[in-house]
Amino acid sequence: MVVFGALMNGLEAMVGGVLGLLLKSRVSDDLGDFLLKGQGLCVVLVAVQGMAGDADISVVTLSVALGAVLGYLVDIDGAVRRLGDWVQARLDEVLAGSDRFGSFSEGFVTATLFTCTGAMAIVGSLNSGLLGDHATLVAKGVIDLVVCIPMAATLGIGVPFCGVSLFVYEALLSLAASVVGPLLTEAVIAQMSVTGSLLLFAVATNLLGLTDLKVANLLPAAFMPIALVPLFALMGI
Repeated sequence: MVVFGALMNGLEAMVGGVLGLLLKSRVSDDLGDFLLKGQGLCVVLVAVQGMAGDADISVVTLSVALGAVLGYLVDIDGAVRRLGDWVQARLDEVLAGSDRFGSFSEGFVTATLFTCTGAMAIVGSLNSGLLGDHATLVAKGVIDLVVCIPMAATLGIGVPFCGVSLFVYEALLSLAASVVGPLLTEAVIAQMSVTGSLLLFAVATNLLGLTDLKVANLLPAAFMPIALVPLFALMGI
């Protein structure tokens, strides 16, 4: 099954989020903030490892520029947050305004961005679609599970639901890869991986409180190399 890796990754992230919710009552705000920043450092490590790949800086730079314009015009960040706010409103009705489980929107957006960006999400999905090899996504799921525990303990009920958006995202990538495989050359995948890892680094700086970037609006950048790499090759650049 092409989407098996995506399904497993989504379930692992969801399990981590649920475990974090079970621990939420035992985690103070100060400890939660400290844990979240610690996970931010771990995300930096994962991002830097992904960015260490073979990259054409021109392709990455142009990908980020074009992706930022497209994401800004579409306002992906706003759409994701509106979805989170809509679910939050429904939960407030059910829970009678209880803040025990935290803000759905904040946890959902942060966890979704963490799990969906980066080299492993992209390469793992492509491997599932092109080769039927789900090992990368399953291994990534272990990382997501571990990170989602303190994230859910800090940010609340929205975190486990990142498993749903993660499954949809990776499943679509896997299905697309199985259809447009010939376009996804080794050079294209390499540029996509580095660009995706750069976005993951932006997620890390947000977690560390250093920036407040709308990373979701940069997501199209990870897919720009599909067009730019062949274009650069045609132009002899």
